[in-house]
Amino acid sequence: MDLESFRRLAHERFGIVLPDNAESFLRSRLSTLMERTGHADLEALLRAAESKGNDDLFIDIVEKLSTNHSYFYREPAHFEFLSSVALPEIDERLRRQRSRDVRIWSAAAAAGEEAYSIAMAMRTFFGAHYQDLDAGVLATDIAKRSLRQGAEGVYRAESFRHIPQAWRDNFVEPVGQDSYRVVKAVRDDVMFRWLNLIGPLTALRGGFHVIFCRNVMIYFDAPTRERLIQSLTHLLAPGGYLFIGHTDDAEFARKYLDQQRPAIFRKRAGK
Repeated sequence: MDLESFRRLAHERFGIVLPDNAESFLRSRLSTLMERTGHADLEALLRAAESKGNDDLFIDIVEKLSTNHSYFYREPAHFEFLSSVALPEIDERLRRQRSRDVRIWSAAAAAGEEAYSIAMAMRTFFGAHYQDLDAGVLATDIAKRSLRQGAEGVYRAESFRHIPQAWRDNFVEPVGQDSYRVVKAVRDDVMFRWLNLIGPLTALRGGFHVIFCRNVMIYFDAPTRERLIQSLTHLLAPGGYLFIGHTDDAEFARKYLDQQRPAIFRKRAGK
């Protein structure tokens, strides 16, 4: 498979847009993967990824091309808004509707730092009442290795450097030199699943009170971004919130949703 074919397939399968002059970028990003898989050169790796039954290798390549660097409590203003505005609204709505169902989705979860941060915020806000709720976080991504790491819940110490001290005390435990694990109660709050955001999202029940979809749309072209925003809007409950990345293009989020803060949008209650 040549580079142009790979660029086309990456866009068709996962919506990722690679630059025209992608060869040097691909070689630098994929060198360690080629060492691990034993492919002699980039062309051999791409040919193997195209072969039938090698979907996981193709996904490994895509994962290497995207930046999955994350950490806990990334963008503190988002989690402060979640705790001070969104969760109180959800709590009031649950009481009014006599419901226990809290629905939150981390749509580009990578290794789970974002999803676990959401779960920690919920446990902190609801306190003892949390046990009375049917609450948790759906965490999805296309990167299978990252999802497996997230399910294990073990991270380097630097991943926790920004979390509030109370979260560190209550939700994290040491497991080795410079390694920490999210405690089991919080790990059980998060369900990790593979999902391609540009594919059909019909398997999702919808009615999400909050969706985090941050720092993924930067890899998409404009038509793909618009289709994704339309899908996310449909899956939000009326009055629900969408959080996107500060580097994501907000044009289509503003088109379909009401902006509340930088990179925070709300679905109108009547929709």
